[in-house]
Amino acid sequence: MAEKTEKLTKKTALIAAILVILALVSFLWISGYASNPDNFQGTIGSLEDKSETVLELTAGSTALSAAITLIPGDVGTPIAEELADISGYFVFILAAIYVEKWLVTITGLVAFKYIIPVCLLGLAAVIIFANESLRGILIKLICFALIAFALVPTSVVLSDMIYANYQATIEQTIQDAKSSSDDLQNKSNEKSDENAAKKIFDNVKGGVAAKVEEFRTILNGYVESTAVLIVTSCAIPLAVLAFYIWIIKLLTGIDVNLPRPKASRLMGHH
Repeated sequence: MAEKTEKLTKKTALIAAILVILALVSFLWISGYASNPDNFQGTIGSLEDKSETVLELTAGSTALSAAITLIPGDVGTPIAEELADISGYFVFILAAIYVEKWLVTITGLVAFKYIIPVCLLGLAAVIIFANESLRGILIKLICFALIAFALVPTSVVLSDMIYANYQATIEQTIQDAKSSSDDLQNKSNEKSDENAAKKIFDNVKGGVAAKVEEFRTILNGYVESTAVLIVTSCAIPLAVLAFYIWIIKLLTGIDVNLPRPKASRLMGHH
């Protein structure tokens, strides 16, 4: 019995020592790699390309709205209003992209320099002092740290696969908006009298109706581009997060969902 206890003690000490070593490795070396932007150039470069695309779409929609004001009457007003609504989504998308760029390195630093080392040391203490009450919480924190670190790189890879199928369409939308607005602005600069708008469209094949249809086609391209960017920049990261949580729960049996208050606490005790 004493021999068995001694073996168990040696095994416990060995596991605790390994956990301490892993904590030191994470704090001293892995954290430096995981927080260095040079090691994530592909991910950061992809996010920067998307942010430039969003800025180009925003500039194009602004220029197109200005060009639409040249249409006589109010026939172009609905299109201009829809473009203004879409521009609001671009701000949201751009903010999401900037958050992802920030998370690429900050999550590596926080995860491997603070959360994981502290949790590993905590697990070592749990093993030494045979206190199991904190074990589940510490493992959950480690899982969340690893998920946070892997979330952006993984979601960017998946996003790029989807985005590649629509990149040509988005670029064409940007080019069409720029060409159409520049063409009308140039024609407008050539006309200086009070009937400038009418004269502009007198020189356009099909007149106002043709130009409105052209603007509507470009608007449809903007709607599609916005949908693609929302999916690739916002929906996919959330889906990847849910997938990681499901995988961890499946493999470990640990419930990483946020705790829900019991019904008795909500309704009060009777």
